[in-house]
Amino acid sequence: MQISHLWITFFLAAKKWLWLGVLVMLCQTTTVYAQALPVAKPENVNRLLSGVLQQGMQKRGFAANDHRFGNTLARVSPAVSGIAGTTAAAVTVGAITAPAWATVALAAGVGAVVSYAVTLAIDGLVSWLFNEDSVDVSSAPINSEESTISLGGAYWSAGSPRGTIYGGNGIAVARQSYGEFATQYGVTAAPSCSSNASIAICTATEPDAIGSFLSRQALYYNSGAPSSCVRGHFFLDGIGCIPYAADEGEYLEEVSPQRAIEAMPEEDLNKPVNPAILAALVNRAWQHGASQPNYDGLPYPQADPITQTEVSTWTQANPEFAPTVRDFVAPNPSTNPNTNPWALPSNPTAPNLSPAAPNTGTTNPAINQPLQNLGPDPGIGAPTFETIPTAQQIAQPILDMLPNLSGYKPSSHTGECPRPTIELYGIHVLDAHCTLIDDNKSVIQAAMLLAWALIALFIILSA
Repeated sequence: MQISHLWITFFLAAKKWLWLGVLVMLCQTTTVYAQALPVAKPENVNRLLSGVLQQGMQKRGFAANDHRFGNTLARVSPAVSGIAGTTAAAVTVGAITAPAWATVALAAGVGAVVSYAVTLAIDGLVSWLFNEDSVDVSSAPINSEESTISLGGAYWSAGSPRGTIYGGNGIAVARQSYGEFATQYGVTAAPSCSSNASIAICTATEPDAIGSFLSRQALYYNSGAPSSCVRGHFFLDGIGCIPYAADEGEYLEEVSPQRAIEAMPEEDLNKPVNPAILAALVNRAWQHGASQPNYDGLPYPQADPITQTEVSTWTQANPEFAPTVRDFVAPNPSTNPNTNPWALPSNPTAPNLSPAAPNTGTTNPAINQPLQNLGPDPGIGAPTFETIPTAQQIAQPILDMLPNLSGYKPSSHTGECPRPTIELYGIHVLDAHCTLIDDNKSVIQAAMLLAWALIALFIILSA
């Protein structure tokens, strides 16, 4: 009996301490650490511009020890700084307000090069169309993986006023075709779409002004896609991969850069920047730098601009410095000691960036020879040419080298045609050949004269 009481006492004590431990754990304060947000690095855009520009100059045959090589980097920097300081719009992200590389690209006229809607991010969800001082933003309505197409693979196809549309989703292609023709014909009715394994059809739900129902269809092909496009995009003949603009996607027309940046989804911010935009930015920066007074760098290669492939080559070789969309749209303020955040570094992969400086002690031979404006009629006159020589004048030097040959005459010779005789049942004279020769004497003489003349000429020339 006494042993049972001991076990009961022990059990009650253990239960008390167990509840006490649980209560202590519940009352303890748990420290929660906030996850740090990704930090934007606008300087990665500086690195890329410098790296691609140097790579492009070397590819076009210019050596790094050419004094104009370094001068190009040094002269492009103030041109970009001028754009950023005068015409590029400032954007605000958090507590920082300053121009971003995106607004510098807009002010530099990237839209003149990339004149179509393009995703800021590789495989991005949102596309930008750069205007003069604003942006058109469109979101892709079809973002499933099945909407992609691969070169040579299966695809859906439909016509449009701009050309043939190729895509990976039949409904999306049919809706895109319907939307473009609806805009052209002024049809405002929304379409009703359906699809099977081989055909997708979108038909207007209401008649137009003349009582017709607009209808567009897309057909399925199991191979032969003309290009590869990421999800949310279709391929258009003559243009390339562009995002769908179906009516269920968001579309913002001519919005400010600030509004366009605010519309960027978080998923896109951490993706690499589209090389098409970066290549256009490099080209525009080089053009602006080369157009400045007293420019002493390399001329901009108008017929051989920087390409997307060159940008991709540099980012693949330097993935740790490949700029993201966050770097591209983040404010890039002046700080101490970095008072010029737009300067291009001389060594784009160095841990600490140093702005490129121009070469000293060099001269530009044309700097003191400004171009002259000769006016509409400088009175110079038409150019004159030497008299074209005749065939006789061209051959005369050769003929003068052989004066004896020009007076050569073959010696004359006389002979008699042989007339043999035979005795066979009498005497017979064989002279028929003589008659033949005499009848054609002039022709045979001319032929033999030519033959002997040629033989004599060959003997003389071979001596």
